[in-house]
Amino acid sequence: MTFNVLTAEFLHETNTFSVRKTGIPAFEAGRFCVGNDGLIGLEGTNTGVAGCLECAQAYGWHMTHAVSAIAGPSGLVTREAFDTVTDLILGAARDNPPDGILLPLHGAMVTEDSHDGEGELLRRIRALLGPDVPIAITLDLHANVTAQMCELSNIIVSYKTYPHIDMYEVAEQVGRIVVGAVQGKVTPVMAWGHPPLLSQTLTQGTDDEPMKTLIGMARDAEAKPDVLAATVFGGFPMADIPD
Repeated sequence: MTFNVLTAEFLHETNTFSVRKTGIPAFEAGRFCVGNDGLIGLEGTNTGVAGCLECAQAYGWHMTHAVSAIAGPSGLVTREAFDTVTDLILGAARDNPPDGILLPLHGAMVTEDSHDGEGELLRRIRALLGPDVPIAITLDLHANVTAQMCELSNIIVSYKTYPHIDMYEVAEQVGRIVVGAVQGKVTPVMAWGHPPLLSQTLTQGTDDEPMKTLIGMARDAEAKPDVLAATVFGGFPMADIPD
């Protein structure tokens, strides 16, 4: 079965205490590549996009890559930057309607207009494509997961390592679930909980406690036949948002 998968990479970890807003130049200084130019040189690397490429080759899907946009941690993402990247993703979805969507994101993006950047991106995609297209997202371990993200996507999986050395493997894992969802072999259902805790990012090393035990619990859960993925997020407290 040949099917179309839309991919796009949009990553920013927003420190809302920073006065340095994150505009287009900040993304250009990091990584800002439109279309398949965003794939050049990434095959086989420890990146989410490389995992998407591996899945496309393994499962024979047609992969449409809209954009790669990455900026270093800094202040609020400007309206212009957010709209520019989002419009590229929406444009690619209009031009080549996807059977499934796989988005390597960060999960702690805050914009000038929204405290939930990823949730707003998903809202706009759903408004265009409707409720039936499976949407999978990979997130950083330091994501601040919101109810809106869970409501508007079908699959959320995060890195299990900090420092992050498994971005490729996580994208590959998500890709397998997308294939199953598009083929009707699995119907992913999410459960999500948010304990009233904040932890400093430097205490979230996954070789240290308590994250070591928590990640071990997630891996044990994934060994069960009816669990497609299990994730523990450390969160990003420098994004000072209600969630």
